[in-house]
Amino acid sequence: MSIRQSVLRASQLVLHQSRHLHASSSRASAAFSNDLLADMGVDRPRRVAPEHPPKGPFDFASLNPLAPSKRLPNKHAQGPPKYHFHAHFTPNNTKIFLADPDGRPLPKGWWTGGSCKFKGVNRSTQEAGYQCAVNAFNRINDIVAEKGPITLAVHLRGFGKGRSAVEQIFLTSEGDKVRPLVVEVEDRTHIKIGGTRAKKARRL
Repeated sequence: MSIRQSVLRASQLVLHQSRHLHASSSRASAAFSNDLLADMGVDRPRRVAPEHPPKGPFDFASLNPLAPSKRLPNKHAQGPPKYHFHAHFTPNNTKIFLADPDGRPLPKGWWTGGSCKFKGVNRSTQEAGYQCAVNAFNRINDIVAEKGPITLAVHLRGFGKGRSAVEQIFLTSEGDKVRPLVVEVEDRTHIKIGGTRAKKARRL
């Protein structure tokens, strides 16, 4: 069976084109793979770990780019020590105590309605909270005279009649020396959402 010359030439041309297309695609895939390896850094020589570990303490956090940066101590930025004024109010009493910058209660630095000569129902009055705050302010003035300049953080917790008295005394003449020392005011009253049944209210 004889094949025409035209058909033979057409088949040879198609075969030649297919070989050329295959060679160009292989070169393109090789170039793409080389570029991909270069972008990934695989073709670069890898770091070799030292034979002996470094001597002395080693800071592993320095190798972590996500580790928080360390703040350098700035002696000039340190201000006066911050003392804490804690006031706890309940419907039946008012409690106030002072704490040093480390959070430890100060000696002779706590007062309640009972320690201020109020007994029974009178411990829940505004006058009891007022007297507690006056004694605390006198103690703060003594600390300023002994230690020098200080700052004060006020922490309030709970509700009661004594709370309004303590908040108002900061604005009166008794609080003129203490008011400039206040740099922070925080309300630490607990907010209960759901949970178990509340304890029965105490009645006096």
